[in-house]
Amino acid sequence: MDQQQVIVRRFTSTEAGIWRSIRIDALRDAPEAFGQTAEHAEQQPLSDFESTVSGPFPPFAAFDGDKVIGTAGFYILGGPKMSHRGVLWGMYVTPAHRRRGVGRELVTAIIDHARGLVDQIHLHVVTANAAAYGFYRSMGFVTYGVEPRALRHDGRDYDEAMMALLLK
Repeated sequence: MDQQQVIVRRFTSTEAGIWRSIRIDALRDAPEAFGQTAEHAEQQPLSDFESTVSGPFPPFAAFDGDKVIGTAGFYILGGPKMSHRGVLWGMYVTPAHRRRGVGRELVTAIIDHARGLVDQIHLHVVTANAAAYGFYRSMGFVTYGVEPRALRHDGRDYDEAMMALLLK
């Protein structure tokens, strides 16, 4: 893959099917990393995915040509007391495109987008996923706590590190 071919942009309102497909792939590939299950996502009507890509915070996607190879979401918390905080969620890069800078491009796009909108970006990452945990640290995120047994998959509990990146 030529890194020059990768384009990072937000999903458009007509790309609900593409968003649904990569989301289900992510949930199948790394079920311990997400709060939602693939089975639940498969049962959701396409209109749920249309709402996400047409809403105020459509997810970001990395495309290699016309193929989506990664995604990450971002939203701003609501209310006057929390709207200075954004949340990065649902980060995923297809296995064939990992360790090629795609994740870094996605997170950089979110950070660039968030500047001027929020003062800090928060995320949760499963601590057992050493690659993801280390990646977020390399992007400047710092751990401010760990939620024990935050997720349970196939009878196993997973802790999540709560991380933040201060933009201001």
